[in-house]
Amino acid sequence: MFHAGAKSMSCRRVAGAFWCVLGLTPGFADAQAPAPAAVQPLNPTQEIARETPDGPPLVAGQTEIRIGGYLGVTGIYRSTNGGGGTGTNFATIPYGDSADGHLSETRLSAQASRLSIRVNAAPAEHRASLAGYFEMDFNGATPGNVAVTSTSVGFRLRNAFGEGQFDRRFNVAAGQAYTLMTPARDQLSIWPSDYELTHAVDMNYVAGLVWGRTPQVRFTYRPTPAFNWALSIENPEQQLGSGVVRLPACCSTDLADQYNTGNNGLAVPNLLPDIVSRIALNAGKTFHVDTGGVLRVFRHTLAPYADSTKQAGGGGSVNGRVTLAGSANVFGQFAYGAGLGRYIGGLVPDVAITADGSIHPIRASSWVAGVEERLSTHASIAFYDSGVKTDASYSTDTDGTSIGFGYPGAPKADNRNIHEVTGVFAWQPWKIEGRGSMQWTTQVSWLQRTPWSVGSGPSSAEAILFFTQLRYNLP
Repeated sequence: MFHAGAKSMSCRRVAGAFWCVLGLTPGFADAQAPAPAAVQPLNPTQEIARETPDGPPLVAGQTEIRIGGYLGVTGIYRSTNGGGGTGTNFATIPYGDSADGHLSETRLSAQASRLSIRVNAAPAEHRASLAGYFEMDFNGATPGNVAVTSTSVGFRLRNAFGEGQFDRRFNVAAGQAYTLMTPARDQLSIWPSDYELTHAVDMNYVAGLVWGRTPQVRFTYRPTPAFNWALSIENPEQQLGSGVVRLPACCSTDLADQYNTGNNGLAVPNLLPDIVSRIALNAGKTFHVDTGGVLRVFRHTLAPYADSTKQAGGGGSVNGRVTLAGSANVFGQFAYGAGLGRYIGGLVPDVAITADGSIHPIRASSWVAGVEERLSTHASIAFYDSGVKTDASYSTDTDGTSIGFGYPGAPKADNRNIHEVTGVFAWQPWKIEGRGSMQWTTQVSWLQRTPWSVGSGPSSAEAILFFTQLRYNLP
C-alpha cells in the first residue's frame, strides 16, 4: 500500500528516484514506517458502498455527492466452455460427452467495471437523514457479435434506492437493492458492502449463496447495535428455469406462459409480493448472527380458466460469523425451503406441477462456509466451501410419462447437487488517500454438478474456474 508523503530517508531506500519523483512512499517496503491512521484497510469484495460513506465528497449546499466505482479488466479461464462472461452459470457447466465439455475458454472482459452515484443529505437538526444510491455495471444484454470488434457490452442497473433514517433507529428504504434474504455482515443495512457476499471475483459469487437484487420497500428497526429487525416487501417472480421442469402435456403452453422460463421478461402474472423478515444479533465486533425467512405465493390458471390454483412456499436461512484475533472471520450460511429456488441464485426451479394442475414447491437447501483472513491493510486471503442440494418432485402424467423435476430419465439440466470449493487472494499494491487505489484479486474454484438421472453419460460435470482482476478503485 502506498500513501502520499514527503521525500524522506525511506524514499531513498527504495527503487531509486522513481517513487521520489511521484512523491509516494511504498509502505510495504519499509517495515519501520507504519501506515497512517487515516488509511482504510483493503476492501476485497466486489461491492463498493457501505452505509457509512467513504471518500471525499462534492459538497452542494446541504448535500454531499460521491462518484464511486472501479475501472478494470478481468481475465477469465474455465476448463470447460460454459460461457457467461464474468458470471459463471453454475447450474449449466457442460458435461464431458459434449464438445463444450472438452474445450476450455479464455477471455478478457471489462464488464465488471462499475459506476455509482451517491447523495447524502442531513437537515440541520441531524435527527433525520436522507441518502440515495445509484449503481451500474456493464453486464447487461450483449449482441451475438459483441466480441468481434467493438465489444459494446450492455449497460446494466444493479442498485437504485433511496433511504431515510430517523432518530438513528428507524430506516425506510425503497428501490432496487439486495434482497433482505441476503446474509448480513453486521447491522441490517440496505447498502451493498454491508452484506456477507464473499470475496469472489465471479459476478455470480459462489454456488449456494442466497442473494438477489430486487425492487422492494424495506422497514428496519435498530434500537441498539446488538439487535436489529427488518421487514421487506419485495418483487415476486415464480420461475421454473429453461428446460428443467417437465410440465403436464395438457397445458404445458399455458403454464410456460405463467412462470418464468428464461424468456418471459416481465410478463409473469405474479399474485402477491414476497414478504421477507429478518433479525440480527451482535456481540460487539466478535460475534454476529442473522436469521429470517421469505413467504411466497405461487399461482396459475388452466382451461377453462374458471378458477386459479394457489400454493404458498418459501423458506428460511441463518448466517453466523465469529471474528478471531480481530483479523480472521469464520462464518457459515445455511438456507432451506420449499419454493426457495429463486433466492438461491436461481439455481433451483421453484415448483413442479402435477397432471391435475396442483403446485408442489421443490425443496432445496444451500450452504456457504468460509474463512477470511486479513493479512494486512493491503492483503487478504479467503477460502469457501459452498453448494446446493435439491429434492426430486415428480409425478405421472395422464399418458403414463413422468413429469416434474428429478424423475427417472430426467434431462441432465435437473441438478441433484452443485458443489464449489473456492480460494481468493486480494492485494492492494498502492493507495493514495483521496485519489483511489490499485487492486488485484485472484480467484480459483473447483465446481461440480451432479444430475438426478445419469443415463449412459458422465455421472457429473466438473470445471476449474480461474479469475484474475486488476482494477483502479475510484476514491
